Amino acid sequence: MRPLRLELQGFTAFRQFTTLDFTDLELFALVGPTGSGKSSLLDAMTFALYGQTARLGGAGLDALISQGERGLNASLTFEVSGVTYRASRTKGRKQSENEVRFERQDADGRWTNLSEGTGGTRGISERIRQAVGLDFDTFRRSVVLPQGEFSRVLLGKSAERQALLGELTGLTHVQGMQRVASDRAKELKAESTSLNAVLAGEYADVTPDALTALRTERAALSTQAEHLTDERERLQTAVTRLRDLEKIWRSREDTSRRLTTLESREGGVQDGAVRAARARRVAGVLPLLDSAERARIAQERETRDLSRAQAEADAAALHATRTAAALANAQAQETQIPDLELKAETLKDAEADAARLKRGGGTPQTTHPSPLPWDEDTFHVAQQGAQRAEKIKLDRVKLAPRRLTLTSLQATQHEELTRLAALEQAQVRVKEEGRTARIAYKQAEDDLKAARIQTGITSYRTHLHAGKPCLLCEQIVQVVPQGDHVDLTALERAVEVTKAELEGRLLLYKENALQLDHLKKVTEDRALTLRDTEDQVTQEEEDIRLAESRIVGDPQTDVLRLLASLADRVRKAGNDPAGQRRATLTQIQTIRKTIQDAQAALSRAQGDVSATQATLAAVRASATARSEEATHAQAALDSALTALNLDAAQARAAALPENDIAALEEAARTHAAQVAQFQAALADLNRQLGAAPFDPAQLDQAGRDLIATDAALSAARERTGILAEQERQMRERLERRADIETRAASASRHFDTWQTLTNTLKTSEFQQFLLAEVEAQLLTRAGILLHEISDGRYRLALQNGDYVVQDLWNAGEVRGVKTLSGGETFLASLSLAIALSDYLAGNRVLGALFLDEGFGTLDPQALEAVAGALENLRTQGRMVGVVTHVESLSERLPSRLLVTKSVAGSSVHRLDG
Repeated sequence: MRPLRLELQGFTAFRQFTTLDFTDLELFALVGPTGSGKSSLLDAMTFALYGQTARLGGAGLDALISQGERGLNASLTFEVSGVTYRASRTKGRKQSENEVRFERQDADGRWTNLSEGTGGTRGISERIRQAVGLDFDTFRRSVVLPQGEFSRVLLGKSAERQALLGELTGLTHVQGMQRVASDRAKELKAESTSLNAVLAGEYADVTPDALTALRTERAALSTQAEHLTDERERLQTAVTRLRDLEKIWRSREDTSRRLTTLESREGGVQDGAVRAARARRVAGVLPLLDSAERARIAQERETRDLSRAQAEADAAALHATRTAAALANAQAQETQIPDLELKAETLKDAEADAARLKRGGGTPQTTHPSPLPWDEDTFHVAQQGAQRAEKIKLDRVKLAPRRLTLTSLQATQHEELTRLAALEQAQVRVKEEGRTARIAYKQAEDDLKAARIQTGITSYRTHLHAGKPCLLCEQIVQVVPQGDHVDLTALERAVEVTKAELEGRLLLYKENALQLDHLKKVTEDRALTLRDTEDQVTQEEEDIRLAESRIVGDPQTDVLRLLASLADRVRKAGNDPAGQRRATLTQIQTIRKTIQDAQAALSRAQGDVSATQATLAAVRASATARSEEATHAQAALDSALTALNLDAAQARAAALPENDIAALEEAARTHAAQVAQFQAALADLNRQLGAAPFDPAQLDQAGRDLIATDAALSAARERTGILAEQERQMRERLERRADIETRAASASRHFDTWQTLTNTLKTSEFQQFLLAEVEAQLLTRAGILLHEISDGRYRLALQNGDYVVQDLWNAGEVRGVKTLSGGETFLASLSLAIALSDYLAGNRVLGALFLDEGFGTLDPQALEAVAGALENLRTQGRMVGVVTHVESLSERLPSRLLVTKSVAGSSVHRLDG
């Protein structure tokens, strides 16, 4: 993986949009003052790729957002195996503002989105990791090298060195392998125990003999079921014959009851037929009654409509007369409009002056002893100067709390550093007390062990008798030894007391260690924050002083004098020229609108007069027609009633709806037909039943016998089915038992294998063997590189568990690495760092390497040696960046990326040569 371009904004010190181009860089220095943001550029790379940084991990990433900004953006364009990718991440103060994007560049330069269909942020991050070929920890160890760790590897003791190498190379996965093997062994043991318990509990009675017994019982039940089936068929035939007779008997009884019911209803049916005949006689008069009633109602309605139309026509004529008078009055006021328009134009200039005064922040009451003549350009210049002066005042007010916060942080830092030193002294004391407690605990255990042995010998003395054989060795006892009493309770109490003391010291040591780690991290982080904050506050104070020096005169007073002159012009025009002009224009519009409304109202009133006159004529003609219709309808009705010798009330009382008349006539016909039908059916049923009487008790007895036989047959068949199912289950369980026995044997064999692997991985020899292999490869690679960058003088080797160097300039003399100078020690640790980078990369060729080292701790001679070594370092086609704040070292490298900081934020500039 080789970086090509880094873009970031709102990322720690880089508040503004910043671009860093790595395209043609090979060996370069990333240089700048402390706190300028050099390490932040490396953090931006890891954040764009993995969403986390070496200093913060994956939590608390809001600290990366520049102060006062809403979010950050980081984008890294990189190349892997000739393919160009771009990973971009956006981080906001809220979770909903976070975004990640991954793209690939095609041959024609277009970008293709690889983020779709990946399952969210986690899926996109996994796709980026696959493209890079390294996870976060491996990338951090092999691309961004923690150089200081390798000085500890180079100069540390064997145990400390192996612990650091194990952490840097990630060999802690061996413990993970052991846990996996242990968990698998536990699963297999549990599986074997469970299967054997199932065999002993659930399958103890599953045998071939049990299967044979089930088959014999099922055959006997099958024979019994055949006999019961024959008996059931005989009973079913008898029940069927008796049920047929029962149906005929019940049908005859039902027909007789229904015929009796019909005969009892004959009187009511005849009365209905008489009513239907009377209603049929008066049916022709009913339409004439309805027609006469409708004609009378229509005549009354038309009379009311005629009165209402006459009233509406009179009201419309009166309204037209009043509207004409209102129009004449409105037209008389139209002569005032020319004078009002002239007055509005005069007030317009005064309104413009009032608007200028309001925009400038003044009022008509603004005054000054020495007003300046109003000039628009002069006012804008003075106003801008006043705004700058006000901004400077606000900046000073905002800066004061930050200075107080800085002072408070410095006091807190001093207090916690003092507390850290006191805690370190206490930790040394606790460690010494722990050693003393461990010695006392060991001594107490030894005393208790010896006392228990003595007590055992003393207790066995009672079984020895002079002149008799010993129970253990069977030799003749010559003299019985004396036994001394030992107080085991006191010795055991002493062991418990010393053990409690030791555990208390260990617990206190761990608690102190946790507090020390926390305090160190807090003070280190606060030190960085203090440096950045102090630089920013100092820079802001300098910017404020510079801005104050650029202000000339008293722009605020000039603004007031100019506004006072303009306010005087506004006051001369009146208190409210804008309001007066609006009132005048409103008066003109009111006069014109009044004329227009009066003209429209007169037009509508004249239209209403015409409409109401037309409506009155139509209603008068309709009323005459309705009166004639009512007279004709009443004459026809009177003629029909006279012919029937009835009045209107008698005709309506005898009337029935047509549906009711038809229903009564149909009921009479249907009743006669049903009586004849049931009489014939009753005669036929008597013929079918014959003379032999039907006995329901005989049918009940046959039914009970059939039910009993069915129950016995069902029980036999059910038992046969149960036995068949039990037989099938028994066969399946026999097969499952064989399968479980096979699985139990297999689980037992695999348990032995995984348990052996667990025991093997538990020992420390395996991890030490892996570390020895890693260390051997690192020494070989580092020795070759050290030989190259030291002008062929040194090689690294391992002797008696410690690192040594072979001085080829002094006849191959071998000496310890602790005898090297500061610069030489750095070269050796640099060789180890680059060798580990190549080792961690595996088969992948890393295209970039960043050395983040505090070069400021080296003396001038050591710096010279380091600079020469870096100049001689062959990059082998990969980009090598050296992060430093030492100018003299950076000037020796072919290219430099200069990081500078200011109030606006940090920025990066490239310097070549």
